[in-house]
Amino acid sequence: MLMNAPAVIVEILQALRDLYQKGEEHTVYINKLPLTEEDRLTLLDVLGDGQVRISLKSGGQRVEWRETGISGVWIGVFYDRDEKPLLETIEVCYFPSLAKVQEEDLQDSIQRLEERLKILLPEASKDSLT
Repeated sequence: MLMNAPAVIVEILQALRDLYQKGEEHTVYINKLPLTEEDRLTLLDVLGDGQVRISLKSGGQRVEWRETGISGVWIGVFYDRDEKPLLETIEVCYFPSLAKVQEEDLQDSIQRLEERLKILLPEASKDSLT
């Protein structure tokens, strides 16, 4: 029986408007809502399937996002250490923020690449790399 899918779709539509007009991102926690199997299938059917899939493994836990056929709408599944779904989301955003490079990771990457370049080009001084 279809119960809450239409309300969730209206929420996603408003979130898309807010993203476009105000730059505000929004997350719907799907597994926290009372959704029937028909609701879930309707959501998947209405949103469709996009072209991008993202898989992130950090600290032994995995997260996967898939773009829907509606630009700016992503379906995320967060798994526990036993690979069981822990959290399911619909994220209205340009790109899932957890999938973006984090500032501290970027700093580490700069240092690692500088070190690798020093090995590749030992005659290069540190001043020429900055």
